[in-house]
Formats: sequence, structure tokens, C-alpha cells
Amino acid sequence: MQTINPMVMTIVQQIMINENDTDAWRRNLIQNHIFEAQEAKDLSEREISLIHHAMLVQRFQRMSSDQLLEQTTQHNLQYHINFEADELQAGAVCY
Repeated sequence: MQTINPMVMTIVQQIMINENDTDAWRRNLIQNHIFEAQEAKDLSEREISLIHHAMLVQRFQRMSSDQLLEQTTQHNLQYHINFEADELQAGAVCY
């Protein structure tokens, strides 16, 4: 199983908090032909939220690091990477 990029999870959590609109998410599922209207209507708010969350994760997981950084700007997130003192060499190599 593939691990999820922490930056993706941060962006998705921010979107879920800022755009907390299950009715819009339900309409989106219908408009994108993921569920029929009656099926979407029968889903609970919790189920809609979980589906929307999974779809966002899937969408952002396919993006490059540069695209994710653009998304952080678009959603007014400040994303920093902090290295512990004993990880400075690893951080320098990664950079």
C-alpha cells in the first residue's frame, strides 16, 4: 500500500475544514456521474464527507511537489519542513 504524502494530507484537511459543504459535495458526486441522484441522496453526511476526502487525497496524490506547493498557496497554507539537529545532514542531502 502506498503511503500518503504528508503535504497532501495537510492540504486535504484544510480543504475539508474550509469547504465544509456536504450538499455541494453531494451535487459534485452526481454531476461527475459517480453516484446516481437517489444513491447520493441516500448517503449520510459522514459517508459524503469520507468519499469527498478520499477523492481529494486521490487527486492531490497524483500531483508533483511543485503542483502541491501551488495548492498550498491557493489554499492559504504555509508549509515548512523542519529538520531536527541530528537530521541536518539528511536534510542537506534531501535539499
